[in-house]
This record gives sequence, structure tokens and C-alpha cells, in this order.
Amino acid sequence: MILGLLLILFAVLISTPLLVVGTECLVALFFDTKALPCPDTPEKAIAYKILIPAHNEASIVGKTLAKLIAELPDSNSGPNPENIILIADNCADTTAEIARSLGVTVLERNDATHRGKGFALDFGIQYLRVNSHPDVLVIIDADCETSKNSLIALINLVSVLGKPAQMTNIMRVIDNASIKQKIAGFAWFLKNKIRPLAMYRMGLPVALTGTGMALPWQLLESVKVGHGNIVEDMQLGIDCAINGYPPVFCPDAVVYSDFPEQSSAELTQRTRWEHGHLQTIFHQIPILIKESYRQKDWRLFAMALDIGVPPLSLLVMISLSGFMALSLLLLITETATAFQLLLLSFFYFAAMLTSVWWRYGQAYLSAKELSGIPQYVISKLSIYFAFIFKRQKEWIRTDRDV
Repeated sequence: MILGLLLILFAVLISTPLLVVGTECLVALFFDTKALPCPDTPEKAIAYKILIPAHNEASIVGKTLAKLIAELPDSNSGPNPENIILIADNCADTTAEIARSLGVTVLERNDATHRGKGFALDFGIQYLRVNSHPDVLVIIDADCETSKNSLIALINLVSVLGKPAQMTNIMRVIDNASIKQKIAGFAWFLKNKIRPLAMYRMGLPVALTGTGMALPWQLLESVKVGHGNIVEDMQLGIDCAINGYPPVFCPDAVVYSDFPEQSSAELTQRTRWEHGHLQTIFHQIPILIKESYRQKDWRLFAMALDIGVPPLSLLVMISLSGFMALSLLLLITETATAFQLLLLSFFYFAAMLTSVWWRYGQAYLSAKELSGIPQYVISKLSIYFAFIFKRQKEWIRTDRDV
């Protein structure tokens, strides 16, 4: 009897993230983005600043800034490159000089002890505290592109709602990309478009993804940005929600990123993301659940469920391992409830993922290329073994050089 209950509890634990992702896919499939409630346009131009943290980005920063300057919305004094503040963080190249030549505000920071994007952003925020601070602060990575309409939509949403907002963060996949990159691109689309769309549709807070996000200035009085979390964006979103500023999704605004060209750089980037995500699950999900109970705010619990979903490759591995364990125990206990629960949850998860791929994902993956998913999942084993035996705890720059 006790063993049977423990097995059911085990199945529920594995099934919960499967059901969360499946339900988010289901909501997104039946949700028309045109039906989104649009806030009123503010009567006056909104004072904004764009922060760009950069560490040794000389190879791409000129291109990024030139495109961004061309897309700047008008502020109180018209479009102005000085609305862009680039933090040249521990740079040993010409990042700062290139940025200055394009007319943007450049801050140089040198601190070998406190390394990482969070510390760089905090440096820029402290500068704005002393100088004229904006109404809305936008954060964009040095390797990303967006449009004027996207920036306007994002800034207006934050100004009207007084809450942080996140653009749709899309990873572009080139035509001759490897199967691994195509699968990763679809997984990125699922994580940063489909699932946030469902959360927003249900009136729930979304995770911040680090680029293409904007914050109301008053929020920065209660939320700490300068810390060494290697997924500082996810931590920031959690802190915002706990402090009464649940982030919202801005699906009409899009920011584009590109995969690193070097496979070693891509592995470094993915290891940082996934190790940071797993660390956040272990450290922050209990805090979110506790705060949900303390504040009597079920939205924090829903956010915990969403962020508590591990990377999909790992979720599939855990589910299959759970099947194997429950199958063997079924021979001993003759109790099928736990096995059936996990089986139904996995089929629901798989059916919803397939439906999302059928409707949205064929631009990333053809039906034939879906056969590469098992190999992709297996290729991620090294990342998860490294989390156990050689966990990445410090921020490491992704090398984008060819």
C-alpha cells in the first residue's frame, strides 16, 4: 500500500511538467494573437533608455548598433543615439571605441571579481540614477536585432501597465543549419513564443529571457539586478513577480538572435543556459511556492510550475527513465496506476508538441527531420552529466567569432 502511494507520487512528480507543457501548447493552439487586449497609446512620448551589456563584442557591435539606431523610436527630443547606453564590461578589444564612433553613450566597467551580465546592467542602472533616469528601461543583448514597431509596442506596454514586459525572443535558423540547430530553434520557439503566449492568455506572469525585455523605472527601487546568477534574466523575472511586478508578454514585439557559428561556442552557451535553469529550479522554485502561499497569490504558484519545467531534452530523458523504472516495479507490485498516469501524461505531452509543430514548426523542421530528435536528446547527455559532476556556476561569454 505504502509502496503503491510512493510510486503514484513519483509518477505525479514526473507527470507535472509534462502536463504543464502540454496544457500551455493546448492554450496557445486555440488562441488567436489578434485577440490580445492592446493598451491605450500614451498621450505623450515616453522617456526611455536602452541598455546593452557587451563583453569583447567588437566583431558584431558595430552592425548591431547601426541597425538599432535606425530603428529607434522618438523620445521627448526625437530619435537620439544617446538613448542607447552600452556597457563595455571588462573589454579587452575595441568594443567601446566602435560604440562611441556611432554616437551612443558608452560606459566602461572593469571589475575582474564581479563578472557577468547582471553586474554590467547594475552598473548602467547606477549611472542612470545619478543622471536623468527614464520612465522605461529596455535591455537588449549585443548580438540581437529588433524593429522600431517592436520597441514602440514594448515601451508602450510597460508604460501603460507599469509592469516588466518581454518581447518574443526568436532564434533564427539559417537554411543550411544542422539538424541539431533546427531542433534547437524549434525548442526555442516553443519556450519563448508558444509557452509565454499561453501564460499571458491565462493572465499569468511570464519568464524574462534576458534580451528584448523592458522594465518600469520604479521597479528598480525594489529589485536587485547586480548578482552573479548565470541566468540573471530568469532570476530577475522571479524577483519582479515576488515584488508585485509580474512580467507580461508582448507577442507583437520580436527580438531576433542567432546561434553561434562555432559548435564549441554553442555548447558553452547552451550549457550556461541549462545549468542556470536547473540551478534556478532547485533554489528558486521553493521560494516561489512559499511566496505564493504567503501572499495568497496563485499566479506565483503557476509561475513556479512554468519555470519548474526542465529543459525538454532532460524532461524526455526523465520520463523514459521513469517508464523503465515503473515497468520493472509493475512486475513486483502489480499496481498499474502510477505507470498509467505517467503514460497518459506523456502521450498528452507528445500529442500537444506534435500539434504545435504541425501548425507552427514546419518552418523549422520537416517531417523527415523529426527523426533526428532522439539523437539530439542523446547529444545533450554531456550537459546534464556535467551539471552533476562539473556544474557551471560562473558566467562565461559565448564566443561568436568565426
